[in-house]
Amino acid sequence: MPWRSVSVDRRWEPGYKRYVPPIPARSDTALQHFLERLRFTLIALVVSTFPESVKRNGWPAAYASAAAHAFGGWVESLAAAGLFGIGFLRYVNGFTQSTGWTYLSKKPGTLTYGDFFGMGALGYVSYLFTPVAWVTAFCVVEGVLRALDAAYSERMLGMAFVALPWRAALAVKALIGRRQLETRLGPDRPDEVIVERADARAALTIFAAREKLWTDYQVIEFAGDFYEAIGKRVVARGGHYAYRYEFRHLEHGDIIRGTLVRYPPEAPNAPDTQARRGGEGTPGTTGH
Repeated sequence: MPWRSVSVDRRWEPGYKRYVPPIPARSDTALQHFLERLRFTLIALVVSTFPESVKRNGWPAAYASAAAHAFGGWVESLAAAGLFGIGFLRYVNGFTQSTGWTYLSKKPGTLTYGDFFGMGALGYVSYLFTPVAWVTAFCVVEGVLRALDAAYSERMLGMAFVALPWRAALAVKALIGRRQLETRLGPDRPDEVIVERADARAALTIFAAREKLWTDYQVIEFAGDFYEAIGKRVVARGGHYAYRYEFRHLEHGDIIRGTLVRYPPEAPNAPDTQARRGGEGTPGTTGH
């Protein structure tokens, strides 16, 4: 008798429960998609107010786009126009009920339509000289310019009232950082130069109490040899910190790019730079 397979349906056996994956309702899926898009749009609007330099990297870069900034510019302009109108109506209403009414009630003679019209016009004009009017009018113009700039040049400019305080805070933070670094570096003192073997990774190491105006791949001439910068960092040195500059030795035939700097810049044998070769600690003096 030939063998043949028989399918067995175990769905109705005792203790068996068939797993059916839940299928979300179409309305729930659409609602989640809408909420996710709304969240992304709101975050993109907030990010569009940041300074342009902040949106180039980090998490704001995921929400930064020219379209979002164009949309954000129009939102800023329309919102500022609405606030301008609301402030205008409230100011004129308060003006006519206080200062304007006091003037009209004490004016001798019969009041005419021109008196009321002139007082209303005066309230309209005086609103234009309030700080609220200045700020909202500026935001209206700024929003239009930001939207047009994002649409044509695809730049991502931020709002002035957000970008300027942000930049001021960054400048203060940088100033505090420089002050702290100067405190860690301590007083000005002679450079310390360590010369290793020519085939070493860092054939020349310079410890300086003050930062040098050198580029990332600066080439210097020291004691008749040429060295190219390969690293720079602030390290602990003695009782203070110092800038550690590391250089590799250039062989004959290597191409020198950029400006060549002679180190030390003064005449040799000047007593303001301490040098030693390798780890032997043999002192020597050269110019700084």
